[in-house]
Amino acid sequence: MQWVIKIGGSLYNSPNLVEWLNTLSGCGSQNIIIVPGGGPFADQIREADKQFSLDQELAHYMAVLAMQQYGYLMKSLCPKLHLVSSKQQLNDCWNTRKVAIWEPFDMVREHCKLEKTWDITSDSLAAWLANYLMVDQLLYVKSADVTLTKTSLKELLNESCIDPNLPNKLAEMDIPVYFIHKSHSNKFKKLLLTS
Repeated sequence: MQWVIKIGGSLYNSPNLVEWLNTLSGCGSQNIIIVPGGGPFADQIREADKQFSLDQELAHYMAVLAMQQYGYLMKSLCPKLHLVSSKQQLNDCWNTRKVAIWEPFDMVREHCKLEKTWDITSDSLAAWLANYLMVDQLLYVKSADVTLTKTSLKELLNESCIDPNLPNKLAEMDIPVYFIHKSHSNKFKKLLLTS
């Protein structure tokens, strides 16, 4: 089974971040690639955009680099995880039963055709990656309390829990998509047993 797992930037200040990373690092028998959110690194780009009215394509790439910085933070917090920036590196990682963290910049710049606006966040990029890699499962780990009780895309969108483009992107795909609250890493273990 292959998984793209997006870990929201909102976990930055949460002890659940390390809990998730440690949980996933122990799942080398699964093919897992973690997509980092942007967290405070992306927030800084938003502030720069407000101040300087940045070129939107360049702002998009700056935000993708913010995801990459968050990925480096994840690697620092959990050294068992492995950074990958290409399909070949990912395949090598999976062939040695290791869990990957996506360094998105090169692949997004070279292959991703999504619009380069603030409506396209790490949520949509995770869906794009899942489609690009043709994986079996897509999981979003979120901090918003709405994910404790509701998982419909409409409800999540209304609560600003996902980016505006994500429902359209997921409608193009035919794989299971899950949303789990940051405090429920145990639910992922159950998903592994049932998927």
